[in-house]
Amino acid sequence: MRRWILRIIAGLVILSLALCALIWAALATPLFSGWRKDFVSDLLTEQIGQSFLIDGDVRVVLGSTTKVHVSGASIPSENITSLNLAELDLLEWELDLPALFERRIDIDNLTIDGLHANLITQADGTTSWTKPDTPVQSAASDTSASKSPQAAPKHSKPSIISFLSDRTVSFTNIGLVSKDEESGFEFIFELEKILLEQLQDGQLVSVTGAGSLNGETFTWDGKYPRGAPFTNQLEFGDISLSYNGEALPDAAVGYTAQLELNTGQIGDVFEVLGLARSLEGVGTLSVDVTSAPKQLSLASLRTSLELEKGQAITVTGSVDNLFTRAGFDVHIDARLHPEGQPPADAESLKELKLTEINAHILTADGKLTFEELLINTNAFDQGLDRVGPISIGSIYRSEAKTLGLRDISIQAGPEDAPYLTAQGDIGDVLSLSLVDLTGQLKGSAELLLKNLPPEEVAKFGGVEADFVIEDQNGALSLRKLEARTVNTELWTLNANLVVASIEELAGMKLGVEFGVTDTAPFLSALGLKPVGVSTLATGFTLEGAAKEAKIGFDFQADGTDLTSNMTFDLSQDINVVRGAILSNRMRLIDLREGAKIFVQLNERAKALKAAKDTETGETDDGRPPIQPLVLEKESKVFSLKRILTETDLAITLEIAEFIGDAGTSSMKSELIANEGQIQAGPLELYYGPGFFKVTASMDAVENPERVRIEGATSGWDFGKILKSLDIKIPARGTLSANVDVTGNITSGKAFANSMAGYASLNMRDGAIATSLLELAGLGIFPWLVSKEFSEGQTEIVCVKAPVRINAGKVSFESVVAETRSVQMVVRGMVDWVRDAISIRAEPRRVGKPLARSAWPFEVQGKLSDPKFKLDIGGSRHHRADGADQMPENRKPCTPDIAQLEQATE
Repeated sequence: MRRWILRIIAGLVILSLALCALIWAALATPLFSGWRKDFVSDLLTEQIGQSFLIDGDVRVVLGSTTKVHVSGASIPSENITSLNLAELDLLEWELDLPALFERRIDIDNLTIDGLHANLITQADGTTSWTKPDTPVQSAASDTSASKSPQAAPKHSKPSIISFLSDRTVSFTNIGLVSKDEESGFEFIFELEKILLEQLQDGQLVSVTGAGSLNGETFTWDGKYPRGAPFTNQLEFGDISLSYNGEALPDAAVGYTAQLELNTGQIGDVFEVLGLARSLEGVGTLSVDVTSAPKQLSLASLRTSLELEKGQAITVTGSVDNLFTRAGFDVHIDARLHPEGQPPADAESLKELKLTEINAHILTADGKLTFEELLINTNAFDQGLDRVGPISIGSIYRSEAKTLGLRDISIQAGPEDAPYLTAQGDIGDVLSLSLVDLTGQLKGSAELLLKNLPPEEVAKFGGVEADFVIEDQNGALSLRKLEARTVNTELWTLNANLVVASIEELAGMKLGVEFGVTDTAPFLSALGLKPVGVSTLATGFTLEGAAKEAKIGFDFQADGTDLTSNMTFDLSQDINVVRGAILSNRMRLIDLREGAKIFVQLNERAKALKAAKDTETGETDDGRPPIQPLVLEKESKVFSLKRILTETDLAITLEIAEFIGDAGTSSMKSELIANEGQIQAGPLELYYGPGFFKVTASMDAVENPERVRIEGATSGWDFGKILKSLDIKIPARGTLSANVDVTGNITSGKAFANSMAGYASLNMRDGAIATSLLELAGLGIFPWLVSKEFSEGQTEIVCVKAPVRINAGKVSFESVVAETRSVQMVVRGMVDWVRDAISIRAEPRRVGKPLARSAWPFEVQGKLSDPKFKLDIGGSRHHRADGADQMPENRKPCTPDIAQLEQATE
């Protein structure tokens, strides 16, 4: 019997040893590695509510404290294929072995090393993690939480957070990437360690950690006592953030907390958020937060920013639910310049700056809207009592690390019938750049024609426009426009604009058409004077490509048409410009009267602007005076110097029928420029009996400021010229002239003061209604019996006036005016630069140069105040060589004294 007992005991011992060996083999040897991985993987999957895969190995170390080692594990994302929610190198914990065989994991003191987690939100809203159906009560907010499974809500789905909430966990070498592809925000955590501890017999949860966020070092110290307020303190360099609160009463799932933030340098906050350092300064933020299932509300929000350049921004308000964007009531007040020091007036688009923003943001129909938005700049005042509602689809971080707004919608005017709407994006809201807005404009004609009389507004109809505003080249500008007048027969205006570049012509298209079907009611409604044309139409087109540009202009007024076109070929080494100005029929009166319309419209606009400036000057609102905006840089294509020196240019002018006061004629000319050698003309005009032919030339390379003008004219009526000068002396005669002068063309005054060359004026077959010239040349008694005295006029045989011009001084030695009986020779000078005049005129009988001149006269002194002097007693001439005989073939209008010959024996 004893023997059998010993055998049984020995068998049990052997069985126990075998069982222990089997258990040890199952827990530690490679033979059972697959079973261990599957077993632990299934149990952890059940505990955390997501698949837990083990690619490495699972080992169990038996001892007084059993430890489990898991290596090479991952948690795949359930929503995003080919992406792991988490990967880890090593997972260790202390294990309650009997509970394990009951398929329960009762573990504590976890050690996690080499964890890398990916919290990704794709553009379509898909997340890398699975959102629980019912939020799990956290250790920070659950006053009744314990290690007992009964502490969790009855039907809640297990999660990683609930798994870790009541355990002591140590994390080392952690990498966490949180990325929202829709908003563009990305947070990269690199954590040296995070320790989650259960202290005071599980009555206090402590979280401590250190690492970096987007490259900025931080520390975290959190305390979550059971049934008492919790605290969190985070430090990012000079940035300090506290988040302290307590659980909601009545064992509700959620908590209330107060967030306090001291920014240190605001630029550091931008860097932590992954944004460029757009602003510098200091600021504070305080807000009361209430967190509950599907709700995150903000109350008593107050943000104050004091920027280093003197700007000040405050944000106050509340939000009922940040998740759904419900109950927004936020006020923003921003002064974007030092107090009392507004920026200087903007004189260019580059200098345009925002000076003040006041906004009230509310929620309407699930979108954020601006109940009030007032924007001031240093260039203009919007002049709008209300702008809005404005909605913002989303806030995002761009690839350039700027804070942007996407899917903005703006409208102005009545909500049921706004006259301005715009949609688009702003890529950098802090600097108001990277703007891309598409809009529509609908309004009355008063948008273009200001201060219309109320009873006349309806006649002018309305204005509609589609536009695009961008700043892709660094300057905020209108890049596309299609505008037109509607609901009117009084006038038409159509405008089309496409701009690819502000400084270059490539991709630019511009077309403007303006027309008036009946000028009388159009001008009358504007309070302007009527003109002598009934219809008016004009248009301008510009089209640019990479290597070519085209410009066109047309003008029509009653019976006049004028068309011009030019092409710029920029593909050659020297730019080639060709063009023509053509008219089938041109009436001088149409040009004059049509121009009066534009002159009156321009004067009206100036008067309205002057009135507005006066009103603005009388109202002191602290803002600088309004200034017009101009482009910052000169167009590279339309640089005059470049056209003159680097261009092969040829433009023709041809008017087939020119109708003026003196009858019908024609005109033809040409402008040629080749490598700096420019010639304009000859310009030939036949106008009734008159004709002139003028040529201008210059060397834009060697002497770009001087131009030479030479030409001739003839056929002009002397009497009509006197009449046009308001000299009421009847006269007749045919004038002709020649000119050849050179001058500085930097201005009209510079040209007049620098002219050098000669000119000659001639007249033939004339007469003037006075006989004073005969009196001066014949003497009083011959004059009394002269034919001219009895007829009251003098026949002018000819006038010949050659002059020399030099730097504002005209000098002449022998200006001759000759009648049938008298020859008057004038010599002297007129200097308009020095305000001086010195002229002497001597009238004598024709062919008697050595006879006494009865009444010669002089004009001396200042040109602005000349003194007339009559030489009483007359004067005589003689020839130094003794010549005293007039030739038989005497030449009219040549000084007789110069024609004298020696007497022959």
